[in-house]
Amino acid sequence: MLETYIKKYHKNNFQYILVDAAGKVIETDNHIIPIGNLTQIQEVHPFFEAFSDLFFIKNESYDFLCINLDFDKTSIIADITLQTHNDNKNLIIIEDLTKHYNNYQLAAQNRNESLINAQILKLKNLHLKEKEQFKNIFIANFSHQLRNPITALNIFSNLLKDTTLDDTQESYVNVINTANKNLKQSVEGILDISKIEAGKLILVEKVFSLKALLNEIINEHKLHITKKNIEFNFILDPKLPEFLNGDSFRLKQIIGNLLSNATYFTLKGFINLNISLNHIRANKANLHIKVSDTGIGIDPKDYEQIFKRFTKIESTIKNDMSTGLGLSITQYLISQMDGNIKVQSEIGIGSVFTCNISFKLATSYDKNLKEVLLHKVRKRLDKKHNILLVEDSELIQLSILKIIAADGNFFLNIISNGDDFISTIMDQDVDLILLSSTIQNYTAEELTKSLRKLSKEYKKIPVISISSKAFKEDIKSLKKAGINDVITKPFDEETLLNTIHQYLK
Repeated sequence: MLETYIKKYHKNNFQYILVDAAGKVIETDNHIIPIGNLTQIQEVHPFFEAFSDLFFIKNESYDFLCINLDFDKTSIIADITLQTHNDNKNLIIIEDLTKHYNNYQLAAQNRNESLINAQILKLKNLHLKEKEQFKNIFIANFSHQLRNPITALNIFSNLLKDTTLDDTQESYVNVINTANKNLKQSVEGILDISKIEAGKLILVEKVFSLKALLNEIINEHKLHITKKNIEFNFILDPKLPEFLNGDSFRLKQIIGNLLSNATYFTLKGFINLNISLNHIRANKANLHIKVSDTGIGIDPKDYEQIFKRFTKIESTIKNDMSTGLGLSITQYLISQMDGNIKVQSEIGIGSVFTCNISFKLATSYDKNLKEVLLHKVRKRLDKKHNILLVEDSELIQLSILKIIAADGNFFLNIISNGDDFISTIMDQDVDLILLSSTIQNYTAEELTKSLRKLSKEYKKIPVISISSKAFKEDIKSLKKAGINDVITKPFDEETLLNTIHQYLK
């Protein structure tokens, strides 16, 4: 019974050919390769020409693996064994392994393709990583080069406003302030996009006065809006909590971006800001922010487009100030705060942007609540303190000198060479150090570490870094080196003086 199945399903992949010493075919049992009427094995295929000299060697066995034999109507891949004998007879054994070798070749090809694809993917990832690294380095350098002049522009234009100016001069200063503000927003926007792409934009939770923040936002935008002869209305819900715990800087950025966007695209009519309390649950306050305008409006088909980075929809207003980043960053920030943003608009009628964001309620247990309450109050110090400024930018040197001189609470000594840092500190009384993040072959970390290695008295000197690096890991690195606080460029007079007074109470 088994023999019946064997005969039906067994595939005979072997052929045995018996030849004499001259290669003459004596007998063959299966025609895997066509023998036909040929009498010499050498005539079957050129491969067998190599056997002619081997036929005369007695009692040897030769194996030939993966031999491709092509014929008129067929081709096979076989393993061939030659057995030579003493009785002048030679046995050629042919095993047809075409399917085996084809499968092996296919597997090897697939494996090679897989390896090649993996290598290509690796190279692509490496290329993308290098591009990302180049972009981040470029943006960091770009930012570093712009932060000093932006800081100087900001400080000196504010100082000019405090001097006696005629109407024409005052209008010029206002133009400078507006241009500088737009430049600062553009730089910060590009940096924020870089942080978002790198996953490095982190929200920082601190207690803040909501009322003070909203008043600050309103005052900053009111002048610019009313100068365009646009009516600016704002309604603040009296039920809004006084103090919240969250990222006040990003909340200010969200509202500011919505107001700036409305201002850009509104030529007449009004801009309304309405901030109310949705509810308080689980010690969280949910705020409702609504910005409406009578601007050019947005086609509903463009609702998704306006939230994409570097995208500006076509309009009748020529606007070179917008980078197309504001709404993209705003949407990202709101999503990070587990909030939502919606837009409703009609061409020629205006737009309404609404968003809902939750913040923790500040409690008496929050350690910096008292600091927030006293933040705006700068008491006059009991004596003039000595401040050492280590900075090689003449623009920043002059800017800080003007601020310090106007405050009247400090003596300022300036050095622009890192080599003089330690000797200056040891030769003079220094109560606080303002230290540039980079200065002539030195970093702020290196200089601070060298300071902290001195005697105990020098370890207590407050060090504030004036940094052009704004990423969280950069600030973390500065503080890890022993730096007490970091002020990022561009900074203003209030930020600098408040930070100094904090450490020289």
